[in-house]
Amino acid sequence: MAVKRFGRILRIPTPTPFGVGDINSYVILPEAGSDQLVLIDTGVGTEEAWQALQAGLNEAGYGIKDITLLLLTHAHTDHMGQASRIRETSDCEIWGHENVSSTIASFLPSPERIEVERAVLQRYGFSAQMYDKAYDYRAYIADIFKPCELDRELKDNDVVPIKGFDLKVIHTPGHCPEEVVFWQAQSQQMFSGDHLLPDVTPVCLLEFPETPEGERIHTLSQYYGSADKVLPYEVRYIYPSHGDVFQDHRQLIVGYKLSTERRLLKIAKILEKGGEQTPLEVGQQLFPKVWEEQLYAVISEVMGHLDLLLDEGYVTAKEVAGVVHYALLATPEPGVIFKSVTY
Repeated sequence: MAVKRFGRILRIPTPTPFGVGDINSYVILPEAGSDQLVLIDTGVGTEEAWQALQAGLNEAGYGIKDITLLLLTHAHTDHMGQASRIRETSDCEIWGHENVSSTIASFLPSPERIEVERAVLQRYGFSAQMYDKAYDYRAYIADIFKPCELDRELKDNDVVPIKGFDLKVIHTPGHCPEEVVFWQAQSQQMFSGDHLLPDVTPVCLLEFPETPEGERIHTLSQYYGSADKVLPYEVRYIYPSHGDVFQDHRQLIVGYKLSTERRLLKIAKILEKGGEQTPLEVGQQLFPKVWEEQLYAVISEVMGHLDLLLDEGYVTAKEVAGVVHYALLATPEPGVIFKSVTY
C-alpha cells in the first residue's frame, strides 16, 4: 500500500519482517496555526521501517523530527519498535495504556517469568524443546525493540487533546492487555489498532499467570467483551493497523463471531471423536500444517477457544499427571454463544 491522505489523516505503511506484512502508522496533521504533529504507532525498529516512515512524512512536508506526540494502540514490536528512536529525534512525548509495561515484560522476560511460562505450557502438553522453539524469535525481537518509558499512561475514556481533533481512548483488551482504539467523535473516525482488522481475525494471545497454577485471563472471551464495547459507536471510517481503511465494523464483528463459532464446532468434533485431550493435541489436529512452525499462535488460538467453551459449560477440564485434559460435555449450537444485537 502507498502513502495516502484522508483529510488531516496521513497513512504511512512501513515494512515488517513478520507474516502480517506492512503496518500502518497514522499521522494527524496539524490544524492551521498549530505545530502539533501526532503519530499513531511506529513500525518495527529496523532501518528500512525508519526510512519508510521518514519518506512518508516527507511527502506531506514533515519529518520525524516534527512529531510532537506519539500515541500507541499497544506495545507489540510492530507498533512500538521505533518509539525510543522517534523520541530521541523529535523530543516528542509517548502516550500509551497503563498496561504497556506488562506486554514489554512478555517480549523480554525475566528468568523467573520464563520458568513460569515453561511450567504453564508443560501443563498444556508442551515439551521443553517445544517451548524453546515457540520462543526462539525473542533474540531477534531484542535486536529490533528498545523498550522505553511512557510519558503518560492512558486509561479508558481518557481524552487526547489534539487541536480540532480530540481523540477518546477506548480500552479494548483481548489481543493484548493494553490494546486501545482511538475515537474521533465529530468526524466519526476510529483508529482500531489490531482490535479490528479487515482481512484477518485478530489473535488473542495467551496471557500467562503469575504462577503456573494461577488464574489466567481468558483472552478470547475478553476480546469479545471489547468488541461488543465498540459496537454502539456510529463509525464512518475505521483505520486499522493492517489492511485498508474500511467501513461497517458491526458487520466485521459479526464475521469474527461466525468464524469463532465454526472453530468452536471443530474443536467440539475433535473432542467428541478423540475423547479427553490436551490443548497441544487439539492444536495438532486443528492446525495440522502449521502447528510446529507457529506454536505460540496455535496454543493461543486453542486456549482461547477452549476457555470460551469452558466458560459456557460445553467442556470440562481436569489434570492428569500434571497435564490438563479437556473433555466435551455438549456441542454448542450455532448462535447460542454469541447472541444477536441490533443497532
